[in-house]
Amino acid sequence: MIYVFLGNDFNIVKKNMDELVSSLNINNIIKYDFTESSMSEILNEVNYVDLFNEKKLIIVSNFSLKKLKEKDEIMLDNYISNMNDNVIIFRLIDDSLDDRKTITKTLKSKCKVIECKHLDYKNLYDYVATMFKENKINITYNQVKKILDLCEYNVDYTINEVEKLLIYKINDKTVTDKDIDDVISRNREKEMFTLIENVLSKNIALSIESFKVLVSGKTESVVVLDNLSKQFRLLYQTKILSKSMNESEISKKLIVNPYVIKKLYPYINKYTEEEIINVLYKLSDMDYDIKVQGYDKNKVLESFFLTL
Repeated sequence: MIYVFLGNDFNIVKKNMDELVSSLNINNIIKYDFTESSMSEILNEVNYVDLFNEKKLIIVSNFSLKKLKEKDEIMLDNYISNMNDNVIIFRLIDDSLDDRKTITKTLKSKCKVIECKHLDYKNLYDYVATMFKENKINITYNQVKKILDLCEYNVDYTINEVEKLLIYKINDKTVTDKDIDDVISRNREKEMFTLIENVLSKNIALSIESFKVLVSGKTESVVVLDNLSKQFRLLYQTKILSKSMNESEISKKLIVNPYVIKKLYPYINKYTEEEIINVLYKLSDMDYDIKVQGYDKNKVLESFFLTL
């Protein structure tokens, strides 16, 4: 039998896969990463009969039907027509299945395709509440809501943070607000956007505050520097193109999410072209000071914020 798992929420897919693996009760488990292995290698392993004729479970991560070569499709299709007792689990990285492909139709008709749907707010709330219930840890409605708010309703991020909290409370069965404040980290991606907005707005105090939050959350200063450089380069390109294009045209030209351009657009008139170039020069010098001169990376960034 072949199982195909599809979904963008890593932790939800992993939970469903783990439950299936446990139910199959197969001890001989062999793992492949499709970016490092070939279809022929995987199918040869499935078809190979070892000395003890033990049933095998083959788990293939990073599998993509979109990137599957024609010869591999034919090979897989032929195997499906003559499957043995061994089990293959494909973990798809594709966003969706292409129903126009013959191999997709074959998988849907002869194998088991399990789509792990994205959790909306209500389902994510129920999922988190159940995690605490299963671990016999008391938590209130407002506390679960607070966790979701802090994690910006990002499914994978929320589940990772809740698992940290469950370990933290392993010897204590009641969650307090202080526990949540101490354990749940702010969503770093959201905080990075906040920092960039504060820098673009030239708000020194809030820029330093956001930077400290990121550093306390183990975000490297060089990552912050790289993100700032990218945003100011994008701001410069947007400002130049805005002379002859609208937001939609700019996003297509630069191959950037329209939302990103929309967020940048209010700042194009707050900076002259020369000012943006000067900031880019500063950021380049800072990169040199940190990576070559060996200056304290946090102090270099904080000094930059003070010049806004």
